[in-house]
Amino acid sequence: MLHLIKYFAAVIVAFVMTLAGGGRIGAQAPTDVSGTWTAEFHNGKVFLQVRSSQRDDGRDWSGNWSIGQSLAADEIQGLPANDEHFTAQTVKFELRREAGTIALDGAFRDGQGAGLFRFTPRAEYTAEMKALGYSDDLDLWRRFQLAIHDVGPKYVKALAAEGFSKLSLDEVQRAKTHGVSIEYIRDMKALGYKTAAIDGLVRAHDHGVAPDYIKSLKAAGYSELSLDDLVRVHDHGISVGYIQELDRAGFKKLALEDLVRTHDHGVNAKFIDELRGQGITETTVEGYIKLHDHGIHADYITSLKAAGYTKLDSADLVRVHDHGVKAEFIRDLKAQGFKDLTLDEIIRLHDHGVTLDYITDMKALGIKDLTMDQLVRLRDQGITPGFVNHVRAKGIKDATADELVRLKNGGLWKQ
Repeated sequence: MLHLIKYFAAVIVAFVMTLAGGGRIGAQAPTDVSGTWTAEFHNGKVFLQVRSSQRDDGRDWSGNWSIGQSLAADEIQGLPANDEHFTAQTVKFELRREAGTIALDGAFRDGQGAGLFRFTPRAEYTAEMKALGYSDDLDLWRRFQLAIHDVGPKYVKALAAEGFSKLSLDEVQRAKTHGVSIEYIRDMKALGYKTAAIDGLVRAHDHGVAPDYIKSLKAAGYSELSLDDLVRVHDHGISVGYIQELDRAGFKKLALEDLVRTHDHGVNAKFIDELRGQGITETTVEGYIKLHDHGIHADYITSLKAAGYTKLDSADLVRVHDHGVKAEFIRDLKAQGFKDLTLDEIIRLHDHGVTLDYITDMKALGIKDLTMDQLVRLRDQGITPGFVNHVRAKGIKDATADELVRLKNGGLWKQ
């Protein structure tokens, strides 16, 4: 890698000197585009990136323009078909396009390379494009871009043969750069997606909607989805495996909205099965969505059952969880003698801040045998252990719960 870094640095210096001393700056219009490149073999393809600061199209421009793309090895003349460890001190290869030829030279080490490139336009290209109705001003820089993206008469004619004969050059270039190949168009048409506007196919491809994905959805029963539907389903991460899981759980052929909502809310077959294993069965996915949204999981139900609450339904579970009641709180109450409380009573104690520490502290002060209502009243009135000690310091030793409240309300706490 150090070898490549040094080489690439030398390449950049050579390139800059070429521009400065080779007549690039002057009245004579350039006849080619030069720059630097890097490349890497990976999984049978070559990831090629080219950079150039030599933009001359009349627009304000500063800095480098670069683009990278993955190419099949056989698209490049002069490189081995597939050698992730390719090493060569000197190498020359070409990327031949209808718009012109990109000649590259440099070095490779262990499948990674760097060097210089030069794009030479093909003279006939402009006339060929005009013959197809594209009278755009194809300056050198535009032809270089079109060559990089492999946009030429062949692709234009193939698009026309598939029904896209009145596209602007920008639309053609966008379709090509976004990976909308003729094969992709044909596959989509064969699946029933014949559209008058190519933008729909560009968007579908950009969002990862592949023909195989569509086929799998059709096999799962979703055969009438629009391109927008397909994009939405794919964007939300809905796989055929997920659909099949819900199907096995008894929720067959859900409406698209329900399918997306169920997935977005984290409800899957495992969640459904675990709740059913705890005796919680819902007839709709919406019921499981509500339980999941409220944090009701199998382990929470198990803990409540261990605390003695074995017959709570979905509404009970949602209510007790929303109030922050955990099995530990129930066990603490039982340890303090509050057994067989109803769900409403447990929630009331929790909502009013009657904690294990509060009950323990009050008992330690000798205020025992307090009922649930008394505990709630004392807590609501701000009767703390500190206040009880304050009362006793005033000589009132055996105040009852009701007396403590009267003393507090009477202003003793201020004295």
